[in-house]
Amino acid sequence: MITKIQKVKNLGIFSDYQWTPDLPEFKRYNLIYGWNGSGKTTLSQLFSSFNTGKADSFPNLEYKIQSGEGDYIQGTPYIKQIRVFNRDYIADNIDIAGGKAKPIFILGKENKELAETIKQEEKILKGDPEKKDDIGKIKELELKKKEFERKENDKGKVFTNVAKIISTNTSGVTARNYRKTNAEQAFSLLKTKQLLSEDEVSKYLLTLKQQEKPLLSLLSIGSIEKDIIEAINTAEKLLQSTIKTVLIQRLKENPDISRWVEQGIELHTTKKSSNCEFCARPLPETRISELLAYFNEADRKIKNDIDLLINNIAQITTSIRNVNTLDKANLYDEMQQKYLSKTDSFLKCKNELLSQIAAINKCLEKKKINTSTPLKLDAGINPAPFINALKALNEEIGGHNKKTNNFTQAKTEANDKLGNHYLSEIFDEVANLDLEIGKIKHEINILENGDPHNPAIQSIPVIQQRIADNKSKISTSGPACEEINRDLKTFLGRDELTFEVTDGGYLIKRKDKIAKNLSEGEKTAIAFVYFTIHLKDQDFNASDGIIIVDDPICSLDSNSLYQAYAFLRNAVKNAAQVFIFTHNFDFLRLLIGWLNFRDNVPYRQYYMVNNPISENKRIAKIESLDELLEKHDSEYQYLFKLIYKFRSVGTIASVYHIPNIARKLLESFLMIMIPNSKSIYHKLMALDFDDNKKTAIYKFTNDQSHMTGKGFDPSLVPECQNNVSFILEMIESVFPGHYKILVEASN
Repeated sequence: MITKIQKVKNLGIFSDYQWTPDLPEFKRYNLIYGWNGSGKTTLSQLFSSFNTGKADSFPNLEYKIQSGEGDYIQGTPYIKQIRVFNRDYIADNIDIAGGKAKPIFILGKENKELAETIKQEEKILKGDPEKKDDIGKIKELELKKKEFERKENDKGKVFTNVAKIISTNTSGVTARNYRKTNAEQAFSLLKTKQLLSEDEVSKYLLTLKQQEKPLLSLLSIGSIEKDIIEAINTAEKLLQSTIKTVLIQRLKENPDISRWVEQGIELHTTKKSSNCEFCARPLPETRISELLAYFNEADRKIKNDIDLLINNIAQITTSIRNVNTLDKANLYDEMQQKYLSKTDSFLKCKNELLSQIAAINKCLEKKKINTSTPLKLDAGINPAPFINALKALNEEIGGHNKKTNNFTQAKTEANDKLGNHYLSEIFDEVANLDLEIGKIKHEINILENGDPHNPAIQSIPVIQQRIADNKSKISTSGPACEEINRDLKTFLGRDELTFEVTDGGYLIKRKDKIAKNLSEGEKTAIAFVYFTIHLKDQDFNASDGIIIVDDPICSLDSNSLYQAYAFLRNAVKNAAQVFIFTHNFDFLRLLIGWLNFRDNVPYRQYYMVNNPISENKRIAKIESLDELLEKHDSEYQYLFKLIYKFRSVGTIASVYHIPNIARKLLESFLMIMIPNSKSIYHKLMALDFDDNKKTAIYKFTNDQSHMTGKGFDPSLVPECQNNVSFILEMIESVFPGHYKILVEASN
């Protein structure tokens, strides 16, 4: 057991405490009395620190205790188990969750920690109202799903719109049935953009609108090219050939006369005319012979050859002239312009070739007159441009025929090309939407399933399950409601408050209705009942442990005082050592009555915490309980003693508690003198004493004993001494015999 607190430093008001030699050692039962603010709770916190050797609230704490197990200082845990009930215990073990409409009580430090974990995790799920824009994972998931749905709808609209465009701009059964799903399926196969130029779009659109046209015959020139070459070769030979003739200068110089004469010889020979058919005169015998020598057989042959060639060339010319182009309307619309351009080129080449052939005829006609003279083919002729132009036209006609032969395939290709083109126009937009949708989907997946790459980021279901598990732990790990309700009824002396198990803790009802506003006394009572229940835990052996109880009846109404006293007695009766702190004099008297019982006398000791002034500072000191408090059933004599022996040392710290003591003394004295229910003021004014002094006493005890928030009035020091003397003077004047007895008791 602990026998002494030899020293304490840096523990609040116990700034530098030393155990005095005349102070009796602690016993099994130890009662410590002190007014509120004197340092009782601080002292109870010191006992809490013995479990671990340190106190978080006082990092510079120093202490030394003496015990039956040896001396202990800070940093070394005490070997015995210590259980402490004080306001820290209440704060650590009692919590209220839920809202004002349905408060849920949490009992136990571990359960409170679980409740705090639940609270923080519910903030993660539902958001922290104290943090701006913290909406929580559940709301975030809801918004992400809406955003995902909105983006999917946006993407769907893009495909719906492009499907309409494709359906409108293409033809055929497939296009008429083209829908959003068709566009999505086609887009999934589009790996890269396949945009078309404006001309390509127009071409494919035209293909889809066209009707199938018939096959066209190719333009044919037969053997024209071969015939032209042969004619050129023949012409060149004929022009180079010559014959021997009798030269008749006149005919040579006049080709027209020569042709006329040649025809005339043929007539005269055929007709066997002896006279000139022109002038009817007889022909000279030598004239016919001369002319026949000029126009001989060889001459006739070459001329016949020339005529034959000219006739062939005429046939070639006719064949060339008969090569006529097709009307462009026979071809598909997209081919017409190019075909028309090539037609113009062909006709130009055709006319040029015909001109070249006509020039050859002129050369041949000239040769017929000059058969004895070799001539050169002056005109050049090149059928290649004509032939190439004709081939170019046939290529266009062939393209037309090919399209006719592949008309269904062409339409299918146009459909595919245009479809891919329109889908390519939305390629980037869909890609961006897919990125956004993918990102949102990833975020939703993390919210629903957690982040596999970061275990710290957990899913909503995992957090919800952990919250449910923790609530279940809280509901099942606490004491049974029957036990709490039984002990609470015993402690309070009434059963209007009852506990019920609920999800995550306890509901407290007052007469079958949820208790929304518990008094501080009721909260303290609940905490103390829980404390006593857990004194029965397997990890605490009361018969070998120490129990410290700090004011279990704080703020409790007087009707419950006796039940609480009896409950406390039974709760600590088996403990190896007990320390009970109280500020309530009535409770003090009940405890003294119990501890003064014959069997307890050797095992009990009474103390009080006083607050002397040291170096102008109020300090705390453990002293033996004043004899007046121990032996009298009222603290009235003790209050009188404090006032009677009061002497100001000139500091506020030395007098700040005097107004409260004076007020309590005045209330007790007035109750003795005027035992009615009137106010202090009316009772005071009814006494036969100096009115000015009575007014000063009332103002002093009323104003200075209440917190005003303005701090201490510097006039408090002189007022204390004056008003204390007025109070003593009044008691002596009004009730001299009573005053004399009080003075004797104080001395």
